[in-house]
Amino acid sequence: MQKFIHYLYFVVVGLAACQSPPKDRSIVVAFDVYCEMVANDAKPMSLHYPMEKAVLDEWWKEFVLVAKRYPVQLYRETDFPVTLLFPAKLTKGKTVVLIYRGKRLEQYQQLKADLKRYKGNDLAVREAFARRLGRLLGYSPQGVNMLLSKNADYRNLAFLGVTQQVTHLYYENVTEALQFYTHTLGLAKADSTKFWISADAAIELHPLNEHHPKGQTKSTAVAFLTDQLPDWYAHLQVNKVPIKYTYKPQEGGAHDGFVAIDPGGYLLEFEQFKQHPENELLMAVLAQAPRKTTRINQLNFYGAITWTYHQDLLKMQRFYEETLGYRLVADQGWTKIYQTSPTGFIGLVDEQRGMEDYADAKAIEIAWTVKNKAGFEAYAQQRLQSHQYQNKVFKGPEKYVYRLDYAK
Repeated sequence: MQKFIHYLYFVVVGLAACQSPPKDRSIVVAFDVYCEMVANDAKPMSLHYPMEKAVLDEWWKEFVLVAKRYPVQLYRETDFPVTLLFPAKLTKGKTVVLIYRGKRLEQYQQLKADLKRYKGNDLAVREAFARRLGRLLGYSPQGVNMLLSKNADYRNLAFLGVTQQVTHLYYENVTEALQFYTHTLGLAKADSTKFWISADAAIELHPLNEHHPKGQTKSTAVAFLTDQLPDWYAHLQVNKVPIKYTYKPQEGGAHDGFVAIDPGGYLLEFEQFKQHPENELLMAVLAQAPRKTTRINQLNFYGAITWTYHQDLLKMQRFYEETLGYRLVADQGWTKIYQTSPTGFIGLVDEQRGMEDYADAKAIEIAWTVKNKAGFEAYAQQRLQSHQYQNKVFKGPEKYVYRLDYAK
């Protein structure tokens, strides 16, 4: 714990703040922490904060002894590459000690060589180089986003404060669908066509239209998060709601649930996540989620996941993490769950393994409400123009339609 506290101190006053190294022995303690993190694979590579050559020379023998003890390798870098990740002044004229194992130095040198070859000034290319360096240093996408926001005027949707997520669904018989969600599921109404699943995640029902005609592939499922699965299952059976996958709880699994079918053919997944290595962050996020009571015998939900189905999962991950700025809270391998609002989530699914198939035209649209109206247009101009942005509507890489609005 003491080492970790020292590490946090040096993160604050080290590279990002460009402070002069301390004069006492705590500099060795800090270096020990950096080496330990690399040795234990907490970071692929670590940077000791920039130092004047003469100062580094004073400590070099002790640094080498620390590195041998773990063991890790050291590299004295006098020409640290300039990217959007850090201001150039932090390392200009300084020496940076790289701490690494295996092929990481070669990976770093490849990045440095590519940077030197690039002579352009395209912001997207420069941002890609910064993200490449950030990954090498073990920073999360959110960590890289924060650094970019300080050094490159980077913006994303999550910075604007998303307060609601609404999933728009389309029906041939919208009256039947409204009856189902009002009476069979007993969801609280926000208005005549919008229903709350959880505190800030909702569905909104629409009749078919020219953009969403009859027979359109759903390309979505909606998960209702609850810890009352047996009661919900019994209730739906009594009401003769079609069940696609039955309720079969499993001891030690990551989640339990069952899948029902609503009047329009949309799949509804009633799901409970459990403590499991792939769910640890998600469980922490859900721990304080308020219960949204329905009209059905005090049954409730506390979150909602809108599942979307994709051919190129990696491309979608990058879109959600870099353009939208959302945090990955559960990684199930072929599904990636992102928190989009306090109790609303998007689940990206590999369509080859999911319940639905990919389709270019989809019977769903997704909407997010943001509270920072002032920063909205700047974000849209900077990040969404390549996604057919117009009148607060844009398309993602695989043609899902997203809407944006301001909090009232």
